[in-house]
Amino acid sequence: MNSVLYKVLVIEDEVPARDLLRKFLESWPQFEVGGIARTGSQAIDLLKKEKFDLVFLDINLPEKTGLQVLEEIGENLPVLVFTTAYREHTLKAFEVGACDYLLKPYTKERFSACMERALHHLQLKSISSSRANGEPDPVFVFRDGGLIHRVLYADLYYLTANGKRSVLHTKDGDYETAKLLGDLEKELPKTDFLRIHRKHMVNRNLVSAAKSQAGGAYTIYLKDEDETNLPVGREFVDGVKNLFGK
Repeated sequence: MNSVLYKVLVIEDEVPARDLLRKFLESWPQFEVGGIARTGSQAIDLLKKEKFDLVFLDINLPEKTGLQVLEEIGENLPVLVFTTAYREHTLKAFEVGACDYLLKPYTKERFSACMERALHHLQLKSISSSRANGEPDPVFVFRDGGLIHRVLYADLYYLTANGKRSVLHTKDGDYETAKLLGDLEKELPKTDFLRIHRKHMVNRNLVSAAKSQAGGAYTIYLKDEDETNLPVGREFVDGVKNLFGK
């Protein structure tokens, strides 16, 4: 998954804002800036001529606004992130299908949370495309006893360390495999799974809520059949916060 290179279009008329975006993107090697547009008209021309995976779109642009750009391009848009200095545009951003918005000025931490969300949307888009083309869904293959199992990422809810082994909690039940949780963490895509504790790793897409506890501790809640709740280790709190754009 991490070998995929995503092409980015930055639509921004202000030089400092463009430079900041490009600087922050340097920390994300799976993304490359494939185009820059300084006006709404330039953005429309580029989007019609070239294919982009991710677009950062400023709302206030010369010639045509960001919203007018979207109206002219129509359907089949890339994954979209709005950038704006005006909080009142937030609701509109989500109404037109943006995966996130960056309220200027934003921090590198906020940008990282945005990129995690964009990665998730790009993967979902890829899965949807694969299904439409008849390709198999992403699966995780592991051994439990004398059997080799295949489980869809979507059906792998969370994983728990159990000594020198690990337990996989899935839609169809629990399985134990002779692998350390640290080894499984390296095998599973970070776009889908998140380490939250020295004993637990969870499916990002199933995290429904987080609750802070006394002393800075956190508990997360999963939207599985058992409504599982799990503790968050202190060193993993920032990763959980990023799920919620904090």
